[in-house]
Amino acid sequence: MKYRKCLLLILLCVSPALHALVPETDDLDAITQTIEKATPADVARFRGNAEAGDAKAQFMLALAYQFGRGISVNAQEAFRWCMQAAEQGFALAENELGSMYSRGIGTTQDQAEAARWFRRAADQGNQMGQFNLGVCYMRGRGVAQNLPEAAKWYRKSAEQGYRDAQYNLGLLYTQGAGVELNMDEGAKWFLKAASQGDSDAEDKLGRMALFGEGVPKSDTEAARWFRAAADAGNAEGEYHLGNLYRHGQGVPLDNAEAVSWLTRAAEHGNIEAQTNLGLMLADGTGIPKDCVRGIEYLRKAAESGDAPGQNNLGVFYLQGYCVNKNPKLAFEWVSKAAEQGLADAEALLAAMYDEGTGTKKNQEMAVRWYGKSAEQGNVKAQCNLAVMYAKAQGTPRDVVAAYQWLTLAQRGGEDSCADLKPILEVGMTPEQVSEATRRVSDWESKHKHT
Repeated sequence: MKYRKCLLLILLCVSPALHALVPETDDLDAITQTIEKATPADVARFRGNAEAGDAKAQFMLALAYQFGRGISVNAQEAFRWCMQAAEQGFALAENELGSMYSRGIGTTQDQAEAARWFRRAADQGNQMGQFNLGVCYMRGRGVAQNLPEAAKWYRKSAEQGYRDAQYNLGLLYTQGAGVELNMDEGAKWFLKAASQGDSDAEDKLGRMALFGEGVPKSDTEAARWFRAAADAGNAEGEYHLGNLYRHGQGVPLDNAEAVSWLTRAAEHGNIEAQTNLGLMLADGTGIPKDCVRGIEYLRKAAESGDAPGQNNLGVFYLQGYCVNKNPKLAFEWVSKAAEQGLADAEALLAAMYDEGTGTKKNQEMAVRWYGKSAEQGNVKAQCNLAVMYAKAQGTPRDVVAAYQWLTLAQRGGEDSCADLKPILEVGMTPEQVSEATRRVSDWESKHKHT
């Protein structure tokens, strides 16, 4: 889950820090505008006032040095003048000094010092300082990690209207991290952030509307929020909007529109979009088939570590679909996905070990990977695992385990190994059947919310 990180004051209003409405609002707006247009003569004036002890001028001179406005960039001088302003209690400088310590700008990086200066700004009611201190507690950066304390400082900042704090507080509520889980409260803070144009919050609201969490369930509302985020160039919003078009959910089914939005998300680095786009292009359903671009996007996702992308690329190599058939490459990609815990990949990897496809036949490894996949609820893996236990393939014969996994597979709708059940029952004692039934019940209780 993406949380907002510590902010450094940036000119040109490109940083969320400049959306703040701190107690020194007029100063902040005036300072950023003045520094952006500063000339050497302006810097000389800042210096004169700074040397006379004016904290605001010291801060402005620090920014001029930091961003090279009216004077050459000099991080050490920026830090020196920011320190002088901060030591006089100028809250904007205290927060900025914390950011400089946090990032090692003009000084040695020191997260403990960063947290100390953020706290000084926060204690004065500076909402950027409050937000940054919340991040410190959230990440355990310069202070011991403390989620309730993070929530406290996010709330102080959020209640003053600081957008990023509203977003992070919303995340804490939707995860029950540092606060009691409360989807309604999470939605409330996301709405506040979204009202200030926060595209991440818009995307979160879209997902909440899609599942009816914290807001009424509405595919149409989900599409509206995803579109707002997507129109702002938010990759997650683009991805989710593309999926809605792909499935005709909240919007008309339109594969061409789906590809358009997924392409934008993929180009913005969203690996899930890269995987889905790759599959759509390779499949060609409702759009012109394009194996070259499909494999290109699928490979991007796989190389970025996306487990479904890795698994699908493996399947393509296994089947020779859109690429030359290559069982060894298939094994490599499926292995990568399985090692990330993707149940379908674990089941496929087990089958490859069982059959000796792309690797040396190894039924012990097949049992291991079928077991991992079966435990996650993959019914085909459960069925195959039952067969291997029943036939002592790669493992000692275990009729109780075979009966357990066979029963779970059947309850999940997998009947391909149903003929095995009466064969097992003939040779099982009532105690063995009872033990297998107990294991089934335990497994279902453990997984009923997953």
